[in-house]
Amino acid sequence: MRLIEVRQPREHDLIGRRFTIAGFASGFEATVLWRVLGEDGNPLAEGLVQGAGSNGVIQDVGHDVTLPSSVSARGGHVVLQVFGDDASGEHPPGTDLNEVRVTLFTGLRGWRLHELIRGDTLSEIARDVGENIGFQDVFEANRDLLTDPDLIVPGQVLRVPLL
Repeated sequence: MRLIEVRQPREHDLIGRRFTIAGFASGFEATVLWRVLGEDGNPLAEGLVQGAGSNGVIQDVGHDVTLPSSVSARGGHVVLQVFGDDASGEHPPGTDLNEVRVTLFTGLRGWRLHELIRGDTLSEIARDVGENIGFQDVFEANRDLLTDPDLIVPGQVLRVPLL
């Protein structure tokens, strides 16, 4: 039985410096914790989500996060952790741990979806569909679908970042 569940962002979503954590939770004193781990596993930022349920009563939660200006990433593969307080220290970092792998572009303004057609290349997509990006940005935004920037298949739908 889970007392905390993250529903936004979802696995492999693109996030910017500002994003929202949403889901449901019950935590000690109606609070759960969050942190973003960099590619090296070290925390980039952390904080509290207040207004969760408590004493086993689960409530919907939504919390706006703004990462500090010291955090800079362009297609960084990071992990959002959301968890309950664990005073015992038996379940670090905390109870009901949710880990969501996301791709961080701190300058992200949004993204477009592009369905690949025969003859497309990531460089052309970056130039014609994206804003202020190169092929590597399109590749990093779609690492859950792509293993090689030269191996793309018509019909795939890619996220194209707008920076």
